[in-house]
Amino acid sequence: MSAPSLDGDRLTGLIMRLLLDQGLRARLADEGAEAVATDAGELECLATIDLDELDAAARRFRSTIWRLGAHGTLAETFPRSVRMLGLPDAELLDGFLASPHFAAFRLVPYAGPGVSVEEAFAAFLLDRAGERVVRETVTHELMIALFAALSCEQPLSFVIGGDVGAIVETGRGHAALRRYAPSALAAWGENAPGGAAVPYAYFATPAGVTRGVVSERVAAAFAAEPTDETEAARRALARRGLW
Repeated sequence: MSAPSLDGDRLTGLIMRLLLDQGLRARLADEGAEAVATDAGELECLATIDLDELDAAARRFRSTIWRLGAHGTLAETFPRSVRMLGLPDAELLDGFLASPHFAAFRLVPYAGPGVSVEEAFAAFLLDRAGERVVRETVTHELMIALFAALSCEQPLSFVIGGDVGAIVETGRGHAALRRYAPSALAAWGENAPGGAAVPYAYFATPAGVTRGVVSERVAAAFAAEPTDETEAARRALARRGLW
């Protein structure tokens, strides 16, 4: 009687383990399928694998993940963050693929909803970002990537996680307000007014993305409990095509 075949979920899991785990591939090559299979179903699949093709597929997979960023590679999507952390691309990719944050991203179609690769990578970077300026830079570059998608991709092919913060729907698209330290704004080459936390807004419309430091009067548009100031700010933004 033949060994039981794996169902779709278990087969997907096995493939991902083989692509991500260089040690597992080495054991498969050195010790054979019997040494790494956890059951008869995995043994049936592993016994048919061409090791050279598996290694080539793993290299292509790594390259594909690295090039999924909204602005080229993931390093190009988070240029300031990567530069501040001072880690080489290969080390970043190895760490990301081995981290639990990578599992939140769904590359395989029909594998269920997941966050964007940019959000998953940002969460990985935040684990390594100690200083406030670095953390806020990671968040800022993630917001730029998400709003680029929101301006042109509807419906989204991913979900936006709760850790990102409130992104609100407007009559013309989406908007969000963050508050950053003046030192972070200075690091991005933007005007850095005084104050402990400077309001910074992002707007996505079919015309594109608009972002920048805003006044407290404009920030009132994002109030959870609408007031007269909130409605006035939203009307003013609507006249500019942003709300």
